[in-house]
Amino acid sequence: MINLFIRKYFIQGIVQGVGFRPFIYHLAIENNLNGWVLNNTEGVTLEIEGTKKDLDQFAKSIISEKPELAVIENINLMGESKSKGKYIQFNIIESKETNIKDALISPDTNVCNNCLNELFDQNNRRYKYPFINCTNCGPRYSIILDLPYDRPNTTMSKFPMCSQCNLEYKDVENRRFHAQPISCWSCGPKILLYDNKGVYVDTDDPIKEVIKQLKDGFIVAVKGIGGYHLMVDPTNSEAVTQLRSRKKRKEKPFALLSESIEQVKTYASLSSEEERLLCSIARPIVIVQKKHNTFSANVATNNCTFGVMLAYTPIQYLLLHGNFTALICTSANISDDAIIYTNDEATKKLTKIADYILIHNRVIQTRLDDSIVKIMDSDKKKPVTFRRARGYIPFPHKFEHPLPSGLALGSELKNTICLNKNNNYFISQHIGDLKNLSIYASFCEIVSSFQKLLAIEPQFIACDLHPNFFNTKFAYQQTKLPVFPIQHHHAHMASCMLENSLKNPVIGVIFDGVGYGTDKSLWGGEFLVGDYLQCERKAHFKQFKLLGGDKAVKEPYRIAFELLYSIYGDKTLDLPLDFIIQYREQLVVLQKMSNKNINSPVTSSVGRIFDGVAAILGLRSVVEYEGQAAIQLEQIATDNFDPLTYVLNNNNDVLEIDFLSAIKELAEYKLKNVSNSKLSMSFHLMLANIVRDVCNEIRSKTFIREVVLSGGVFQNELLLKTCNKVLAENNFKVYSHSTIPPNDGGISAGQAVIAAHQFVYKFGINN
Repeated sequence: MINLFIRKYFIQGIVQGVGFRPFIYHLAIENNLNGWVLNNTEGVTLEIEGTKKDLDQFAKSIISEKPELAVIENINLMGESKSKGKYIQFNIIESKETNIKDALISPDTNVCNNCLNELFDQNNRRYKYPFINCTNCGPRYSIILDLPYDRPNTTMSKFPMCSQCNLEYKDVENRRFHAQPISCWSCGPKILLYDNKGVYVDTDDPIKEVIKQLKDGFIVAVKGIGGYHLMVDPTNSEAVTQLRSRKKRKEKPFALLSESIEQVKTYASLSSEEERLLCSIARPIVIVQKKHNTFSANVATNNCTFGVMLAYTPIQYLLLHGNFTALICTSANISDDAIIYTNDEATKKLTKIADYILIHNRVIQTRLDDSIVKIMDSDKKKPVTFRRARGYIPFPHKFEHPLPSGLALGSELKNTICLNKNNNYFISQHIGDLKNLSIYASFCEIVSSFQKLLAIEPQFIACDLHPNFFNTKFAYQQTKLPVFPIQHHHAHMASCMLENSLKNPVIGVIFDGVGYGTDKSLWGGEFLVGDYLQCERKAHFKQFKLLGGDKAVKEPYRIAFELLYSIYGDKTLDLPLDFIIQYREQLVVLQKMSNKNINSPVTSSVGRIFDGVAAILGLRSVVEYEGQAAIQLEQIATDNFDPLTYVLNNNNDVLEIDFLSAIKELAEYKLKNVSNSKLSMSFHLMLANIVRDVCNEIRSKTFIREVVLSGGVFQNELLLKTCNKVLAENNFKVYSHSTIPPNDGGISAGQAVIAAHQFVYKFGINN
């Protein structure tokens, strides 16, 4: 007599929308097991019956053979009992809702190779079908309305399956078995082409027509997974210039879209790790080195890198099949506005930018920009995320133990929000600059939709310490929940600690643009000591004036003048530096502003020091986009030169880093015609030496040897690599970012974990 047993499992992770139930079904059949599997709002539950040997093999195979897109976090055996043959077959049964919504949602993924083969197979019924997908690929997060992940809970619910699709959906041997978004020419979404006057372009083949328009030099807006893109032929200089003019984007590089790695290699140099990242299912924009510019010089002006991604939607593959090595593929908006994602918006707002608009009627529920990643420090082959969005959202980061649920509203620039529940920290997609009205509207929309989708009821709200940020005001206006204002650089530090699962106090080296300090000045060159609960400022760069406030960010010559004026006084105007000659009249006004402290807030920002140095060297007196001066300064640092000098002053046990001697040396070397490549390198080496020396001073008093590097300045590969090297040589354990952005896109995660700890400390409550 065969001894049968029943086991019940509850599985958590990304196990919905990834072919997990069909996988369990096939695994059960292979192992002679009967029972059932279902989705619910918490994950996947299954009950299986069979011999102990078969049950044990089944359990092992769940981990070893899981679908590529699945991420298993917990497999809980809910119980085991003897059985007399309760089931006669194995079934996928109807999904159920529970009071708890803990199921993780799959990010959107690229179209898989099997679907690609069908896309270009003339004998396949989905030949050139623009929305081909299966259980292993396609839209997920961008189309989901609610949990559990089933077709009625997605924007595909308005497209009933035809009989053929329904047969595939029910066929256990088919790749589309229980694939929720499947469709075909008969029953699925349709694409339509309009010109910029709103006139429908009557064509049997909209894709073929768009290819023609792109080859003729027109700008075409194309609806993607998370929003609209503007596409242009990058070899057509006139078209690229027209795109810059209409989009109001003078110099910021455009991203390139290619069909294959082989095509990318014709215009860019790739490491094996960059190839792997480009081919990953997330399909981010990867920043890579230019090989030679076969495109218009206006694609990436004054830049030695390209931002490149491989095609990830069927529509993109179909367009690139029109014999393009690459297409410019940039977000469809006026620069700094929110990406346009609805058809109504597209037909109203894109007519002044695009010549043609390719729309479709599958609704995008959640707008998503493309993610941006760079491989930093080639020795470590470490990917660093600059913008986290499509392909990665909403996968959470983990903390070691559960804490009270909260909502963190992030920074005002590069905004994201973060919701935490149990030990999961869900960072939203990149939202943008909240000073822009369309971005702020998107922020309000995402605050609401993200909470609803994840079913998180916050017990607190966290925001930036700056009282005038739009999201800080939002925090106090929208809720009766306790609000925790979190210092900007403490949040940076905590985000890096969270990503690296650090428990004990660390030294936080935080270099960025600016952040509101506890003394109400603008910080940005900080050395902190602390943990998730609190931190203390141990050192900072000497403060200097930002003449004209925010204007100095766009006009770095203002910073350069103030730094030199602090050294040379009235003689500054006599220095024969390019920016002084060019802006002499303006500098006379700035001199008076500095003397009378008119609109001249002080800052310790390393990011702004980069800008000032770039202006002194004649690289950039004004910038068109954030970080432009610093990027150029980094890219020219190719020749070795002795580090510049600095002085550490002790003010009431807080070290002040006086770098003005370095500024004086830079100016004098520049006037002696020392090359910019040497001077940039000497500046970078000085910063690394400062990090080493200050961390040594702090360690001598605190005995802490763990150092976290965070803030937007650490997107600088040369600085990150050099700091890692000198700290390691001095026996420090160094941590930096990879999946959480080091820039302000990671602030919300830091705010959330700090505020959760402060909530517990204040109220003595830990759920």
